[in-house]
Amino acid sequence: MEEKRIEKHLYERKYQTATGEWSRSFYVRLKDWKGVRRVWPAGDALKTARAKRAEYEHRNALREDFDKSKVQGMTFAKWGDIYLERYASKKRSHAEDARHVAALGLFFGTMTLSQVTRAHVEAFKQSRKERLSYKGTLVSDAYCNRELATLRHMLKLALEEGLVETIPLVRLHKEEGGRERTLSPEEYQRLLADSPVHLQRIITCAYETGMRAGEIRNLTWEKIDLKMGFLRLAAIDTKANEKRAIPISPALRAILDDIKKEQREAKVAPIGGHVFTWGGRAMSEGWKRAFHTACQKAGLDGFRFHDLRHTFVTMKVRQGFDYKRIMSITGHKTFAVFQRYNNPSEEDLKEVVAGTPPLMLQKGSR
Repeated sequence: MEEKRIEKHLYERKYQTATGEWSRSFYVRLKDWKGVRRVWPAGDALKTARAKRAEYEHRNALREDFDKSKVQGMTFAKWGDIYLERYASKKRSHAEDARHVAALGLFFGTMTLSQVTRAHVEAFKQSRKERLSYKGTLVSDAYCNRELATLRHMLKLALEEGLVETIPLVRLHKEEGGRERTLSPEEYQRLLADSPVHLQRIITCAYETGMRAGEIRNLTWEKIDLKMGFLRLAAIDTKANEKRAIPISPALRAILDDIKKEQREAKVAPIGGHVFTWGGRAMSEGWKRAFHTACQKAGLDGFRFHDLRHTFVTMKVRQGFDYKRIMSITGHKTFAVFQRYNNPSEEDLKEVVAGTPPLMLQKGSR
């Protein structure tokens, strides 16, 4: 999602729908006479948005109490519904956000927002250790942290909208170190051999670029610069909301040439201009099941698609490339996060001391 200021108090959001199409909406944002930051939706037409802005500016000049019409003692459950509709409906992670809000609602649902305290937050964290996730497994600290991050965001927005005067501190669990699962060249070849062609191409793209699954799935031809040899992602395409230029390797170039030839011979342009398609449409979530099946066939139980990103980072560090260039390709903003993706093997560690000459110890004087 991309946001930009159009005029004073008027902003535009651009976002990509599930079908790959681009859409936009406007909203009015200003600090009212109470000093509270306000945000109001203003439709998808600029003329209408300007009229809405003028209306809210006039009402603010008259010192209208914008909180007067709000339901007194807003419950957490009600705010959860508003949060999903107003702030999460356009996000790619909407389904995951909905699961988080549902889990939070089981604990906080009947409370008013002003009743939520730090003690309640800690009690929720403890209760999650006794409940199962939507997959039927025990909730890990890492997964609970995703729910706590949603809780923190919900409370912060409630504060900004004037629904509460203060909000409690939400501390996350301390998570264990990063995963250590990466693919060896032999495992990579086995995985490709046990994958159908359309999945081979996606796996190769991840292995050769370190791109995230969503970035690959939403990759369109307009983002591919074959002449200069780069995939050019706009800020709206990336998790960090920063544009990236990703070099195209020879292996990936061969795949892109094959796909382009196939799409040209089919004489049917893929919907949305997507590179990786199935039946002319953008890849659905079904490819994840195909990836899981391929991993089982290749004897790679527990290997996740995101681990290909770990593999790329580890492989490039092992090849001697500097951190700055690798981070520029992967989009890691901090060295601390980048280090979690670099997983040296025991063989890598042994190489560090393998070339150290033996030290001749001298006898000490008596």
